[in-house]
Amino acid sequence: MPRLILLIVATLTLFEASSAAKDSLYFREDWRETPFVLPITPEHVANSKLKMEIHGPGKLGIKKSHHDQIENDPYYIWSGQCPMPWALSLRKTGKLVDLSSPDANVRWRSRQSGDHALHLLIKLPGERWFISEQSDSGQEWHDFEFRIQDLTWRHFSIIKAVAKERVPTPSLAKIEQIGFTDQKPGKSSKFSSRLDWIEVHGAEREAPPKAPPAVKAARVETTTPETVREYKNLVYAKYDDRELTLDLYQPKTGKGPFPAVVFIHGGGWYKGDPSSYTALAQQLSDKGYVTLNIFYRLSGEASFPTAIHDCKSAVRWARANAQTFRIDPSKIGSVGGSAGGHLSGLLGTSGQSSKLNKDGSHLDFPSALQACAVMAGSMDLTTERSRESASEDPRRRINTFMGGTWRKAKPTFALASPITHVSKNTPPMLFMDGEYDSPGERYPEIIRKLDTFGIHHESHVIENAPHPFWSSHPFFDPSLEILSEFFDKFLKSN
Repeated sequence: MPRLILLIVATLTLFEASSAAKDSLYFREDWRETPFVLPITPEHVANSKLKMEIHGPGKLGIKKSHHDQIENDPYYIWSGQCPMPWALSLRKTGKLVDLSSPDANVRWRSRQSGDHALHLLIKLPGERWFISEQSDSGQEWHDFEFRIQDLTWRHFSIIKAVAKERVPTPSLAKIEQIGFTDQKPGKSSKFSSRLDWIEVHGAEREAPPKAPPAVKAARVETTTPETVREYKNLVYAKYDDRELTLDLYQPKTGKGPFPAVVFIHGGGWYKGDPSSYTALAQQLSDKGYVTLNIFYRLSGEASFPTAIHDCKSAVRWARANAQTFRIDPSKIGSVGGSAGGHLSGLLGTSGQSSKLNKDGSHLDFPSALQACAVMAGSMDLTTERSRESASEDPRRRINTFMGGTWRKAKPTFALASPITHVSKNTPPMLFMDGEYDSPGERYPEIIRKLDTFGIHHESHVIENAPHPFWSSHPFFDPSLEILSEFFDKFLKSN
């Protein structure tokens, strides 16, 4: 009998230990105690095991705030300058969390003002995002707890940062990211959300291993060459209170005028910023070009054709300001990668399109290009492969960009496809892919159409390169060389 009692006690002890492990602290984030900054960046995350992402059309207004003059004021996240909906999420490197336990919870310290209320976000494998219907709306600093088993959920559009249809409770055993949002634009301190710290309590799991890349990539450092003059945040278009900006790089030496190249960043049309092209823009300027690295309105803010109107406005702005920045208005090209590659291709082929040249700024100047480079960009959004990709994508990137599904917006899908606009007026085109990024699959149809008009085109594959490749070593230098040779041929030759 004593041995049986000991066995029962030991079993209960193991069960309690297992339960304790299951309900342990998965992570806590308190934010770095550094001066306030706008927008918040991953460098402001205090927990070295965590990676941060910001989402939605208002993401650049998310501020890491603090006031030295206020006693015991915390270092917190503040949404008062978010012009549109926003979200912030955190993930633990190489780990997942199981929140299916009855005791799993997320806690935080927060304060809301006005009609704002913070909701919990979770991300499951396969880019499936959900938002809790329950929220925290406390008007003074307070601790708040979400008991996960008590929550109900809606699908969450990570592109627009808004709640969608209600869904059954998703599987909570493998959560990749945890975050928060208040679903509203901020309007100063009177209408905003604040979050001091966040804790997640659940069972830690190992994330499935990923196949190692063929070549280990290292991000390219951005350093403006001594031969290049930099102009930051130049406004090239304005719509009411909304300003669109670009960074311009100009050769310091040389008589000019110089040919210009517009850089268009990627990110599935719903995220990203020009920083991924800063190094390329700087180094191409060093080779005798004025380069324009642009922001454009993402699909979470406005659907097609807004983005291409912005790209065309940047080209027209370059021509309108040609004398100021020593630009040759007769020699302008573009380059972009992924979604930016699509927009670059559309910018190049639609120079004469009446439908795509009637909106934007500086409309008294043309938007036609003299050279166009595409890196890993889709040239036809109407293909069966594109339609399948759109229907299978839980982030709904193409559908959000198009403003509807293929069935509801077929003419828009066609209008947004560069191949639709190829004509005798299309400029020379360059296509570039990474070796491990479906080379030879994106461009055969548009190449055949270019051939019917006798338009010059060339294709290149970057050895061992993934998607994307243009901002990392060892792929950066060969990409720059290919772009430089192409633009030299068509923008510098007489």
